[in-house]
Amino acid sequence: MRPLAAKLTAARKAKGMTVTDVARQMPEVARSTVGHWFTGERQPQMDNLRRLAQILEVSAASLVADEPDYANTAEEKIGLHLLREMTPEQRQAMLALMKSMAKS
Repeated sequence: MRPLAAKLTAARKAKGMTVTDVARQMPEVARSTVGHWFTGERQPQMDNLRRLAQILEVSAASLVADEPDYANTAEEKIGLHLLREMTPEQRQAMLALMKSMAKS
């Protein structure tokens, strides 16, 4: 899988969405084309990439950047990677824990 397709897939799964869910929010694009973006068979044009980022609630830059979301340290990169592998519920619980710890 190509890097962009892998990032799109990770973001989609983190939102708990299917390819069909994403395609429904982009009625101007054929469902098969949306599917090809997630397999890496095609690359979305910039306007569609921005729309995908909006739907998936990630920055367009994070989808095309080499480093995940401008992480500065190895620990940040690991943390972002682990967060992306969690279910949406797990992510919310982890973020709540991190916020409570930051207040201490």
